[in-house]
Amino acid sequence: MINPDSPSYVPIRLLSALAILGCAAGCGLLAFWLTGSRFAAWLSPLVFLSYGVVTYHGVSMLSDNVALFLFFSGFLVAYRFRNSGAILLAVPLMTLGFYYKQQFIAGPLAVFAYLLIERRYARATQFVGLMAVCGIGMFALFQWVVFRGQEFWRHFLFYQSTLFSRHQWEIGFVVFLLMFAVPVLLAFEFLRKHPDRMVLCYLICAVLLGIVTIGKESAFLQYFYELILSVSVLMPALLASRLTHRRGAVEVLVLMGIALVAGQWYTPPPPKPVDVAQHNAVQSFFRENFSPRSRALGFRGGDLVQAGFDTPFADLFQTELLARRGVVPDEELLARIRDQWFSVIVLDFDLAKERDPQWLDMYLTAPTREAIEQNYKIGEQIEIPFPERFNPQDRFYIYIPKHSDDQSAVADDLGGLGDPSRPATPTSEPEIQSNIGEVGR
Repeated sequence: MINPDSPSYVPIRLLSALAILGCAAGCGLLAFWLTGSRFAAWLSPLVFLSYGVVTYHGVSMLSDNVALFLFFSGFLVAYRFRNSGAILLAVPLMTLGFYYKQQFIAGPLAVFAYLLIERRYARATQFVGLMAVCGIGMFALFQWVVFRGQEFWRHFLFYQSTLFSRHQWEIGFVVFLLMFAVPVLLAFEFLRKHPDRMVLCYLICAVLLGIVTIGKESAFLQYFYELILSVSVLMPALLASRLTHRRGAVEVLVLMGIALVAGQWYTPPPPKPVDVAQHNAVQSFFRENFSPRSRALGFRGGDLVQAGFDTPFADLFQTELLARRGVVPDEELLARIRDQWFSVIVLDFDLAKERDPQWLDMYLTAPTREAIEQNYKIGEQIEIPFPERFNPQDRFYIYIPKHSDDQSAVADDLGGLGDPSRPATPTSEPEIQSNIGEVGR
C-alpha cells in the first residue's frame, strides 16, 4: 500500500482509522444485542473512542487496528450464530486477523471455551479443525505465493518472539490497575446480573491476555485493546440496565466517569504547526542530500520510508531485540554495516558521547554500536519533530560511511552527505516489506 516512488502513509492510516471505527460500531452492535437498548448502542462506541490509546493509535500505521477489527468481527459473527453451525463462519475472519498480528486471540479462545462449557464437543472440534485448515492454507498462500522466496515463515514465527520482561510486566500491571480495575469490576457486575457465557469468556480471556502479554519487551497499551472493547460494551450496558430499573444508575455513572478519566492517562497532544514544519524539514533534508532509493537503517522507519529510502531492515529495534535475546542472529546486519552497505544510518544519539547504558542498549547491541562507530561518522545533526521524541533534547544523528572522506564532493557541504558512488538502487535481496501483518512496519 506504499508506493516507493511516492511514499505516503495516508492510505494505511486511513485503513487503520476505518478499522477502529468498525470496532466502535461493533461495540454498539454487541451492546444492543445484550440489552436491546439504543441508548447503550449509542454510548458504547463513544466510550470506546474516549480512550486515549484508541484515538491515538487509531490513526497510526499499525497492523494492530486491522487485526483487532478482524478478530472482533469474527467474535461478533460467532456470538450472533452461537446456537447454530453458522458459528463456523467466524473462523476465516479470525484466521486472517491472526496473520495481521498474532496478538488479539481472546475471540477464538472465548468461542472455544464457550463450546466446551456448553458441552458441544463436536462443534468445538469442528471450530478448531477449521481454524487449523484455514491457518495452514493462509500460511501456504503467503509463504509460496504472496511472498514467494522471501522466507515469510521466519518473519511470521520469530517476529513476535520477544521475551518476557519482569520490569515491563510490573509497569504494565500497575497501568492495568489504574486504568482498568474499575471498568472490569463494572463489566463483571453486569454479567453477574445478566449472565452471558460467551461474553463472560471473552472478558476473562481479554483480561488474562492483556495482563500476560503486557510483559513482552515491545508491548504497549494497545495490548489491552480487547479489554477496552469488552468494558466499552459492558459499562454502557450496565448503565442502561440500571436506568431501566431506576436504581443504582448514579453510582454506575460516577464510576464510569472515574474510569473514563483514567482512560485519558495516555493521550498525547495532537501535532502543532511547528511539529509539521519540523517533519517537513526532516523530509526535505533527506531528499536533498540523498539519492532516491538509497539504503538506510534506523529506528524510525516511517521517516526513512517517507523520504524515499530503501529500508531492507525495516525494524531495527525488533531486529536487535531478537538478536540480544538469541532468538535470531544479526550477523547479516553487522556484515552490511561493516561493508558500509548503507548510505545512511539514522540514530537518536551520538555513539561517541552517549554514556547512559540503558539508552545505548535500547535498540542497539554492543557489536552493532561498535560496527557503526568503526565504519560510519556523523555527517550532520537535525532536529526531531517533537511528537517523535523520547526526551526533549533528542536529535537525529546522521551517520554516513567513513570512506566518503576520500571524495571531494563530501568536503564541506551538506549536498555531499549522500555517497554519489553508491548506486541509488533498491536492494536485490528479497525482503518482506508489506502491510500483511507486522511485515514492513
